[in-house]
Amino acid sequence: MTEEFTVKLHWFDCGDDEDPRWGCSRALYAYIAPVKAAIYYLGKCYGTTVRQRWNYDAKSDVWDCINERTKSHRPIIAEFELPTGMNLSKKLVDDIECLLIFRLQPPCNLQCKSSRGKYRRHGMKVVCVGKAWPLSERTFKDKD
Repeated sequence: MTEEFTVKLHWFDCGDDEDPRWGCSRALYAYIAPVKAAIYYLGKCYGTTVRQRWNYDAKSDVWDCINERTKSHRPIIAEFELPTGMNLSKKLVDDIECLLIFRLQPPCNLQCKSSRGKYRRHGMKVVCVGKAWPLSERTFKDKD
């Protein structure tokens, strides 16, 4: 039997250049529509900062995709709340990111949209909280 656990993602707006969350090096981030409830792209950083990912030249295809859909967007950043005793490993961040991409299908993401592949963690439930989260769906479960 798989042990169940819950990871909370606390989502925050990060439009101000002085916001310290730009310096987070272990976080999820999303580029969202300015008004409607839409996520264009969802990504992670683990070892790089959110700001470095924002400026990352190798993601030009992502920026092209976003620019085809809107002329303005805004970033939101999630901080992790893990169960007591659980560590935030790169594998766990990968699993959380892939679960959200698979369930939400952001148009500018490529990986994890058709298959989760090796990025599975049976029994994991991810709950998105915070005013910045743009969607009504907030709970995502990794099913066996």
